[in-house]
Amino acid sequence: MPANHHAADDLTDIPQVGLAIITGSANWGLAFPEDVEFDGVRTLQRDLSFETPFGRTDNWKLLEFDASITAEGRAKRALCMYSHGNPRDHIDHSCHRRAFWVLMRAGVRQVLACSTVGAVNKAIQPGDMVVTADIIELTQTPFSLLPDRQSFDCSGKQIVCPRCAAVLVETARRHWPAECRVHGIEQQLVAAHCYGPRLTTPAEALAYRGMGADVLNHSIAPEATLAREIGACFVPCAFVTAGFNDYMDRNRRKLLQEDVLPNLSMTASRVALETAARLPANPECSCQGLKSPQPAERSSRF
Repeated sequence: MPANHHAADDLTDIPQVGLAIITGSANWGLAFPEDVEFDGVRTLQRDLSFETPFGRTDNWKLLEFDASITAEGRAKRALCMYSHGNPRDHIDHSCHRRAFWVLMRAGVRQVLACSTVGAVNKAIQPGDMVVTADIIELTQTPFSLLPDRQSFDCSGKQIVCPRCAAVLVETARRHWPAECRVHGIEQQLVAAHCYGPRLTTPAEALAYRGMGADVLNHSIAPEATLAREIGACFVPCAFVTAGFNDYMDRNRRKLLQEDVLPNLSMTASRVALETAARLPANPECSCQGLKSPQPAERSSRF
């Protein structure tokens, strides 16, 4: 933790909420949630900025879910931010560290992250929704939040919350187009993390498939890793915009299926909001035991 962290340790401007929604390529072209056709959610504040030990983080929104649509029948609030940082024309891989510091200070216990993925498993097609169970990230995510890192273990087991995933999948299967499929966490599919913005090469796609990946994602590893570090449940809401043949066809100049995103971004956004509304405000979950304290002598004796 940087030496000046005390100067940024002021909670007065950070709303205390239990839920966060991270938007991404799944929501491109939409003001989320303002443009989404979903009743019962409103934006209380937008364009919020917060100071963190790692710099300022901008363009946050504070949302409110009406009591009529929540699991407990009580209104609840959530923080919302864009995955790759703002402004949108600049990809900032370090933005997750600043964002999750805010979520940690806000007391967030559940994180729902929206994105699109490419499929390297031939059984998964463009337009399918995929709720993966595991990740592959060869660099082990370079940014950590924990100031006392040797005082804790953050397990890689159950990196995606099965409880949250069950709510997401049940919601998606009621709304997703009949001609597409929703692959649930019970299928134990794996997402390989590849840092963008360059899209994956054919050789890279084959390599990740050989390592056991089913889909490729540009944001899941830092989101899942840092959610674990703050003791929060994590679930990805992602749909496929490129299939295996799209990666392998070297004569096809474009990778992404152009009609998938505009056709599904609204549906995916509605699924995300309904899932967020249905997640319980104060859950008891096995994910909370996967960040565990370690004996003091491991960090105090040297």
